[in-house]
Amino acid sequence: MAGMKAAVLHKLREPLRFEDVPDPRIGPDDVLVRTAACGICGTDIHIQDGWGYTPALPFVMGHEACGVVAATGANVARFAPGDRVVPNIFFSCDACVYCRTNRETQCLNLGGILGVLAHWGGYGEYFCVPARQLFPLPDEIPFAEGAVIADAVVTAVHAVQRGRISGGETVLIIGVGGCGSAAIQVCTLYGARVIAVDRVPDKVRRALELGAGTALHAGDDMPAAVRALTDGRGADCVIDAVGSAETIAQGIGALARGGRLVILGYTQERYALDPRIVAVNELEVVGTRSGGRQCTADAIRLVADPRWRSIVSDVFPITEVNEALELMRTGTAIGRIVLTFPQ
Repeated sequence: MAGMKAAVLHKLREPLRFEDVPDPRIGPDDVLVRTAACGICGTDIHIQDGWGYTPALPFVMGHEACGVVAATGANVARFAPGDRVVPNIFFSCDACVYCRTNRETQCLNLGGILGVLAHWGGYGEYFCVPARQLFPLPDEIPFAEGAVIADAVVTAVHAVQRGRISGGETVLIIGVGGCGSAAIQVCTLYGARVIAVDRVPDKVRRALELGAGTALHAGDDMPAAVRALTDGRGADCVIDAVGSAETIAQGIGALARGGRLVILGYTQERYALDPRIVAVNELEVVGTRSGGRQCTADAIRLVADPRWRSIVSDVFPITEVNEALELMRTGTAIGRIVLTFPQ
């Protein structure tokens, strides 16, 4: 191999450049993957805008990738060239207390995140990860659907687990983007009743197609609407995929006594919580960040389920990455945006 094509971030707040770059280096425990598809996440916009994660530039983003094994290191026996695979994106140490308890995202010795920090990702023709982070991608899952497993679906699975959501509970999901679309289905498959909220009418309609029992427009009085739908009780859990001051306040207001607010999305806004309301009603505020390797295995199983509906709404060739990123910025894409590579 003599180099690959990639969409490269050279300067913050500027378009990516599609150009030739060196191939990833492969170590004895690594697997080199030829990228087939890569989703676009809000984190990519944050990186491009210079807040949140700050990788050294130039950098190849793309943490929601899947593809086909191109080569393996000398110590790798589980995979062979031609295998379809999807990664867990966290380069964890595999030894600390968090890695041993399915919380690799909190690894004390984190070595980076694919396409986010320290390791070039899926906006290039190839990416490289340790074999322990890779999972077989079933043949029945198309590459575009396999790509979004790596982040959107894994994140939804972990958020549902962090919220301790169980069958029969009522869950309010704020924001029906990629992660929200996945969370609706994970909750439904877990047996929960879902109320979804979004500001985009097409996303409100889409939430119903994905299994939400009720979908509300964000302009409504959300807490009052949720209480009206639950005989005045409120939601057992709220998953906030937006993370603004407004949505967090509304989420708290929509919770039942003893309810859990799971903050999945985030913005640069700050917010204040009324400690009396949190204490008196025994509310819980929980953060969630992507998911560990067991979450990846769970996500693959869910997407392979015949009941799963695609969360992908728009597909662009990698050469149109800047147009795809701009669509992501508008917030109008009904589902996940995915970049594809010629095979």
